[in-house]
Amino acid sequence: MRRRRVIALVCALAVVVATIFMPEAGAQTPGADYDLPGGSGHFYTETNGGLGPNFGYRITNEAGIGFWSEFQRLGGVNALGYPASKRFQLDGFIVQATQKVLMQWRPDVSPPQVYFINVFDKLHDMGRDSQLQATFQIPPQLDPSFDAGKTPDQAQAGRLALLNADPAIAGRYGTGPSATLYNGLPTSTVTSMGPFLVLRAQRVAFQHWTVDNPAAGIKAGSVSVVNGGDIAKQLGLVPGSAAIPEDVNGNPAATPTPLATATPTATPVPQYPYLSKSVNAPPTNCGGGNRVPCIDSGPNAGLQYVQGHVMDKNGNGIAGITVRMSFYGNYADTGSEGDGLFTHTLASNCPSENRVYQFYIIDGAGNRSSDIYTVNYSNCNTAGEFHFDFVRQ
Repeated sequence: MRRRRVIALVCALAVVVATIFMPEAGAQTPGADYDLPGGSGHFYTETNGGLGPNFGYRITNEAGIGFWSEFQRLGGVNALGYPASKRFQLDGFIVQATQKVLMQWRPDVSPPQVYFINVFDKLHDMGRDSQLQATFQIPPQLDPSFDAGKTPDQAQAGRLALLNADPAIAGRYGTGPSATLYNGLPTSTVTSMGPFLVLRAQRVAFQHWTVDNPAAGIKAGSVSVVNGGDIAKQLGLVPGSAAIPEDVNGNPAATPTPLATATPTATPVPQYPYLSKSVNAPPTNCGGGNRVPCIDSGPNAGLQYVQGHVMDKNGNGIAGITVRMSFYGNYADTGSEGDGLFTHTLASNCPSENRVYQFYIIDGAGNRSSDIYTVNYSNCNTAGEFHFDFVRQ
């Protein structure tokens, strides 16, 4: 309970959000977005899961809730990433997700303003620490005994001292009350996760890269901020209904027809519309004049990549399906080509290190529509190219 009182101290400090120093968000792909009439807000399509220019997320000042004004004041896209949900209710407050954070509207303070939710604390309370570590390489929270016997001031100082283990992360975290307000207090030690060192805080997590990551456009030595809002969506902190993109008038995009409830039969109904498989498992679409060889993996020192097909149960390619690559709290999307071929580049410099990449299909609302296929990379001379398919059930 002492640790919760200490952590709560950060929330109590969140009155001076206007002075927050915002780190830059990662590079984004430009998309169609535009102001709404009368300066009431803005419409963004960049995170719509490939639904095209008519769908995205509005961020507005509607109903006296100033998310649009606060979004601009707090740094906009460069600081918070693109809006990633519609408004929803959480703990009695109106909330909206961006790629980096969850914005909470606080009408109970003067002046009314946005606070940032302790995303990673809430995911801990939901029992998601093992998923955070396995999928996003974010270490679990420190044991509460770390704060035992300390006054609130001592406990806060002890947690800020965790930053001393990595000057690069400390520099990105910042100094003073504004840095603590944006990030929350550190809740883990600096931990090695292979290609980077990571520090978990209440509201964000930092990655200090020790190698280049061309797939993410990241250079060794740089410090990136994990997309906490996106992770909140994937792990259920953002309701599914709020994650469905909308049009400029607020009408939700059509959602895929749910799978019919199965009556007991000898054949189980698949959990997802698509399932992954080896390129050598039927139906096959590899070898011969095909760009995909009939091997699950092979050495490739020139370019390290993943390639396969999205196909129907008869082996016919399906175009326009979004295949997502998730890696260390980041992700990249690619669409299948006319023959169903999809390609993701992992690296081009043959890194010699352990990396874990996960691949799955998402629908137009950004919901996962397949199982997860995991690629474990370690050395391009052993395996530098990987091949598998997704088949519609």
